Amino acid sequence: MHTPPHAALDHVPVVDIAPFLHGTPAQRQAVAGEVDRINREIGFLVVTGHGLDLALLDRWFEVSREFFAAPAEVKQAVLAAPGTHHGYHAMAASGLAAKEGETAPPDLREYFMVGHLDGERLATTPSAARFHRANRWPSQPAGFAAVAPAYYRAMEALGATLMRLFAMALGLPEHWFDDKIDRHFSVLSTIHYPAQKVEPLPGQLRAGAHTDYGSLTILAPSDAPGGLQVRSLTGEWMDVPYLRDGFVINIGDMMQRWTNDRWRSNFHRVVNPPPGSPLRPRQSIAYFLHPNDDAQIACIPTCVGRDGPLFEPIQAGDYMWEKEHAIAAAQPVAA
Repeated sequence: MHTPPHAALDHVPVVDIAPFLHGTPAQRQAVAGEVDRINREIGFLVVTGHGLDLALLDRWFEVSREFFAAPAEVKQAVLAAPGTHHGYHAMAASGLAAKEGETAPPDLREYFMVGHLDGERLATTPSAARFHRANRWPSQPAGFAAVAPAYYRAMEALGATLMRLFAMALGLPEHWFDDKIDRHFSVLSTIHYPAQKVEPLPGQLRAGAHTDYGSLTILAPSDAPGGLQVRSLTGEWMDVPYLRDGFVINIGDMMQRWTNDRWRSNFHRVVNPPPGSPLRPRQSIAYFLHPNDDAQIACIPTCVGRDGPLFEPIQAGDYMWEKEHAIAAAQPVAA
């Protein structure tokens, strides 16, 4: 793991990216430099000034709530096939801690995942077909199949913007990542953490401690007790701040490898509500940006360092496939 040359952050910073989007070259470079520093130290930040229509986010939260409140048969009708993302994933059917080799009860969450909107068209090779497939849309609520694609497109655009910001932060030409994400296999997940009316099992969390696999994650959480925490370099767990107009951005394992350990894919978890908290559910909307399946994940030229590349090159699809299937047998049994 890369060790930053200065003191580790003891909080998750908030970064206004409006100067990167609309500012002078010097202002844009200043934002990029700040992002580089944060990604070296903690790999988590909250971005504001992104320009996204929050009404669209609110609507996606709303239709998601309606879906999770629908009868069981509605959700079971769009249950994701084994080994795939697209569709509904049942309550307490998996645990994120298993990804890290930890033993823990299943996570207290259910979720629905949306893949690339043109996935069937992009499944032109056996490698691509592992990730690109038809999306599954529930029969209710009525607006689900319209709002989900709109929000996916918005995240697709924001993700491309962030990758351009990341390129500048790494000392690369701004559009260096463009041709590596133009056929991406990113997934959008809407997650429901129900109100905890029954005491969780020992060691059971809403989401166990884990890192993400891809290049970056864009998260929109709701403001409710029992939230997201990230681990500092000193091993302490810190709350990630909630901002109404802020998106939580974190680095994934693939980006850490791409940057030759310059940037940090950090452990995070979703904790249970503190004792005595109001009985309220929690929601999160996460967009996991995964590059093109045939994008080469090899040491970025500006990240070689004195020791040279630390990892062998690998295609993004192969990397993801290995990661996802290595932990399949370690998943806990659903409660």
